[in-house]
Amino acid sequence: MEFQYDVAVIGGGPAGSTAALYLTRKGFRTCVIEKHIFPRETLCGEFLSREVIRIIEDLELTAEFQSLRPNRISTFRFCPEGTRSFATDLKFTAYGLKRGAFDSMLLDQARRSGTTIYQPMTVERVEKLENGFVLNLDGSEGKAQIRSRYVACAYGKSNVLDKVLQRNIPHRRSGFFGVKFHLQKEYLNNLPKHEVQIYTGYKMYCGTNTVNDNTVTLCFLTDRSDVNRQPRTKIRDLLKSNHHFAGVISNDGIEKLSTFPIYGTADIYFGTKAKIVNGMFMIGDTAQVIAPLAGDGIGMAMESAKILALVLEKGRNKKLSTDDILHSYETQWRSTFRKRIIIAKTIQQLLFSKPGKTASGLVLSVFPSLLSYTVEKTRD
Repeated sequence: MEFQYDVAVIGGGPAGSTAALYLTRKGFRTCVIEKHIFPRETLCGEFLSREVIRIIEDLELTAEFQSLRPNRISTFRFCPEGTRSFATDLKFTAYGLKRGAFDSMLLDQARRSGTTIYQPMTVERVEKLENGFVLNLDGSEGKAQIRSRYVACAYGKSNVLDKVLQRNIPHRRSGFFGVKFHLQKEYLNNLPKHEVQIYTGYKMYCGTNTVNDNTVTLCFLTDRSDVNRQPRTKIRDLLKSNHHFAGVISNDGIEKLSTFPIYGTADIYFGTKAKIVNGMFMIGDTAQVIAPLAGDGIGMAMESAKILALVLEKGRNKKLSTDDILHSYETQWRSTFRKRIIIAKTIQQLLFSKPGKTASGLVLSVFPSLLSYTVEKTRD
């Protein structure tokens, strides 16, 4: 069978668009199928670490990235309840930027590079052939069918395709849900633009950092056992329990809390996922969600996309079998991210445990340099 594409990428977020950029530039006929019209917001802390910047530079997109006026971040501050805060220099330049702007830029650059974009379209079914795939699409202009040698799934934390592909993820209860708000800077007090801050509370932790457009992202993760308490109520709880956080939101901001739109909510599963499903590559959050506070989810998504492109390029140049290519991707993915994910899960477990949070505060009081050490160990 003749294939229209060498690689079909399902999802046009950071993982999907980055994969398309690399693959198209390496001479692969590539398409991206994205179900949303961009720009659109999604659940994300909107913190871009050095892993992201390295890939932006590698793709020669620095000028396009800087034109979005991202906010420079150089300091991390940890603010546990009941004790003083602890700050450390990141020792690298990070940025804060709205996902809507960032995703739109990447997908537009993929289109400009020669990638075919199907948008808005969803993938209803993927049929595996002996040496490729047939994808059935549905969109506002009707149905379509495309044929591709390889398929990369970059559709995010969860998708109806998880059920179609019979992944058991939809049946697992994660124990966590996440929420993102955007607040105007005028409703915040004494929040340095160069800092990303983490606040802990009862069965939750919350991150804040300034992004573009004079806006601050407030993103928190909480235990699903307390799911009956609404997101805005959880923020009010944090205001009462954490004096650091109480000093950040102004009185006007507290009064207007009920009007702040919630841009993203999700049931987040941090457990292990298969990296290869039915002969298809899983990249970004589709492969595994990294716990906040350790590493960078967007960076991990873009790094996995680059790994895929390099593996496919090597496979083409050395005429490797499909099985060898799939195995190589899975091996490189695990060797790149395994340690980072273990550290991320450990830190998350500590922050959801009262004894763990107390111990962390005591240890940092005696050894404040451990904060800098932890930040460094959660980076590539």
